[in-house]
Amino acid sequence: MEEVGYYLKNVDEDLIRYVEENVFPKYEPNDKAHGIIHIREVIRRSFVLNDECNLGLNPNLVYAVAACHDLGKYINSDIHEKIAAETFFKDENMKRFFSDEERVTIREAIEDHRSSKEDEPRSTYGKLISSADRNASIEMVFIRSFFVAKAKLPDMNIEEYLDYTWKRLSKRYSVEDPENMFYEDETYRKFLAEMRALLKDEKRFKDRYCEVNHIQSREHIVAQEAGETSYLKKRDGHGDR
Repeated sequence: MEEVGYYLKNVDEDLIRYVEENVFPKYEPNDKAHGIIHIREVIRRSFVLNDECNLGLNPNLVYAVAACHDLGKYINSDIHEKIAAETFFKDENMKRFFSDEERVTIREAIEDHRSSKEDEPRSTYGKLISSADRNASIEMVFIRSFFVAKAKLPDMNIEEYLDYTWKRLSKRYSVEDPENMFYEDETYRKFLAEMRALLKDEKRFKDRYCEVNHIQSREHIVAQEAGETSYLKKRDGHGDR
């Protein structure tokens, strides 16, 4: 697996420097599922899909969309795509790197990253970020979902939470109504097959979920469990640039 830095070779170095110094710190208030490690993974996946699907998109725009797509999630999760889009668009310094037309494209792509099949993104950039934002490993799904639970469902009993999560993910990754993906690669297809197989066995699913997140006791509530962070840190391959 190539790390983030590998894909940034064609991105404006001044843009990368500006984003790392002025944009990335704004992710600190977000929950861990939507923090800087997730952002770097979405950047990586955006470039992977751009290459694998032969989209030929502008690397600077791809980078900006992915780097800014979850800004302000801590403010209001329900409308964070709008908050992130406006945060980007109001950043006067971005005018140094993008034309007005390009800035509109980036804003719209960020707004569209949660689009459904009934409401498709307005550009290829929007479809790319929507696809790159999807988890592509079982471990990533389990770890990120648990950190969301720690923020939103801290008082839920672990056993109750496992029931809730198994049912929710069974619906999300069902064959009948799969999650929205505009661009798929072999990594995602392999993940989807593995996830669907695991979801067919409720006990195995719950045992694996607890193993991945190092759940100490199913008698605890969500807030009493620390969750797993080392896997996410291993995926944060920004140091090779």
